[in-house]
Amino acid sequence: MKSLKAKFALLLLSTLGFFAGAHAQLTPSADAYTNTATPTKNFGAATLLDVESSQTAYIQFNLSSIPAGYTSANITQATLKLYVNTVTTGGSFNVDYVNGTWSESTITANLAPALGTTIAASVPLTTADKNQYILINVTAAVQAWLSGTANDGMALVGNSPVNATFDSKETTSTSHPAELDIVFTPGSGGGITGIITSSSSGLIGGGTSGTLDLSLTTACGAKEILQWSGSAWTCASPGTGTITGVTAGTDLTGGGSSGTVTVNVDTTKVPQLAAANTFTGFQTINNAVSITSSTAPLTVNSTSTSGIGVQSIGEAGLYGQDNVVGGYGVIGLDTQGEGYGLYGESFSFGTGVFGSGNQGLWGTDSGTDGIGVFATDSSGIGYGVYALGGTGVYANGNGTAVDGFGTGVIATGTGIGVYASVGSGSGTDPGLEAGVWGDVGGGGNISAVIGTAIDSYAGDFLNNSAFFPALYVDNSIQAGFASVFSAVGAYGSCTIYSNGNLNCTGGTEDVVNVDNGARKVALNSVQSPENWFEDFGSGSLSNGAVTIKLDPTFAETVNTGIEYHVFLTPKGDCKGLYFSNENAKGFDVRELGGGTSNVTFDYRIVAKRLGYENVRLADLTDEINRQDAQRQKMQSRMHSGASPIAIPKPPALPKPFGRPKLPALSVHAAMKPVAAQPK
Repeated sequence: MKSLKAKFALLLLSTLGFFAGAHAQLTPSADAYTNTATPTKNFGAATLLDVESSQTAYIQFNLSSIPAGYTSANITQATLKLYVNTVTTGGSFNVDYVNGTWSESTITANLAPALGTTIAASVPLTTADKNQYILINVTAAVQAWLSGTANDGMALVGNSPVNATFDSKETTSTSHPAELDIVFTPGSGGGITGIITSSSSGLIGGGTSGTLDLSLTTACGAKEILQWSGSAWTCASPGTGTITGVTAGTDLTGGGSSGTVTVNVDTTKVPQLAAANTFTGFQTINNAVSITSSTAPLTVNSTSTSGIGVQSIGEAGLYGQDNVVGGYGVIGLDTQGEGYGLYGESFSFGTGVFGSGNQGLWGTDSGTDGIGVFATDSSGIGYGVYALGGTGVYANGNGTAVDGFGTGVIATGTGIGVYASVGSGSGTDPGLEAGVWGDVGGGGNISAVIGTAIDSYAGDFLNNSAFFPALYVDNSIQAGFASVFSAVGAYGSCTIYSNGNLNCTGGTEDVVNVDNGARKVALNSVQSPENWFEDFGSGSLSNGAVTIKLDPTFAETVNTGIEYHVFLTPKGDCKGLYFSNENAKGFDVRELGGGTSNVTFDYRIVAKRLGYENVRLADLTDEINRQDAQRQKMQSRMHSGASPIAIPKPPALPKPFGRPKLPALSVHAAMKPVAAQPK
């Protein structure tokens, strides 16, 4: 019913529109301007139409969208609407007929067609019209075109001193091209001569003159509705069907065909959430499962000969999280002596074993030949063990924190031994987030992180960032003599200090290609006992003298308030050159003996670096001796074969609670074992 009323209202509005008259809005089919200052240049793609005494704009509208049969008599008014972009100088312009064909892409001042009579004369334009529309009556032109006059468009001809621009149809900043607004006379094109309602339309009323009324038919009875029969709108009663019966489907009970019908869940087939259930078949869960219990949340007993208690296959092989202080995310126990407390394997981008909690991962072997935790990644792109918590991974034994041949962590393979990652902004203090953290207290004989190697890299740092370095080193001691980075070798050393100084016991060389790249040679830097900066330039005398100004940026890097040195080299015959009047901004160059030549010359300036005026042959004996001692200590550790630093035993932690007591919930499932378990 609402849809029918809406259609009726739309029909009524459309009818009123035809009686009241209509209008059209046309945008240009072509626009351009010409400039007599550049008579051969085309401006058809310009975003603005320039109008002044030497620049004329051309605009053409395609009138083919006006209904066929319309003549000048059907035009009540036609208005040219222009958007003023700029008004440099106010004045006026004329709107003239264009007497000749033209193309937007080829018109120039030399190829412009002749102009005809004026359509609108002396259209005023002031600076207040900027960013506004102006309206120009061009009714006579549109009527003439519909009466047969060739439609070659119209021209905007500037009257001096006007200088202004209008938006073209190519503008993208405001999207305000020129517009031709046409108002047609009421009843143009014949209009509607009458509205007749048929017996099958569902409507009544209509007529051929005067005020016409349309409404829905009133022939339907009480509570009847209009219904489409396939060929006509007819009165009909709404449907009043009934349910003849309810049949209980799979896993339901009850039903019936009359009276109040009850349907229940078949409790012999559907488990109850508040009751204990026993599952005997193979079960599959395709979404997350959350288990809450005051005892062990999940206990799995397997009678399989493979000895697997839990097998989990997915992005994370096994995930355990404990939110109670002193608890454990995952506990695996092996009581036979040759099994695995926890066994996890990842095949592709996954995690063999994942644990999170106060103790992220705990695996213990109570025998003599077992493994507390075993995790492997078969793909080479996943994770064997991934653990988070107060203690990420804890392994308790007679060795170190993680016992593998007496070292802290041992990992073998062609991939990554140990991988640690941290997400940006995830910690409580973003400045202290790191994939790997090494920390030591006071003392000069221990290191936070040590890397050793034989015929390989002791450390390898890679980065794919355009904004951060691959290696960042910082010394927080606020003293210029504090070293930030030291590289010590068998024959020398280099140190970068917190004040930015770089000191090396060897030379400083630049490596360059020669022989078309076939060889590489070293060029050595010139050294000085003092800190000098130098600059080079050229000049030319004018009648025997010239003033040279220092480069302002170079002058900020040196102390020009004290004496600096200038070396001059003439590039032609003269009596010789000298410089004088040196100051913070520059110096004068003159020819000896009062000469008046115009010879050109090169100059070299050498000045003390700002802030280092009193530094000369700085004594680095103590620093070099300290670096030598550090190098000898590291070499002694490497040659002795001993561990670089003593790894302390982990603190004593309470053993995990004994064999967990089975909760009320028990799960028995036939699961396919992993292919093989390494020993």
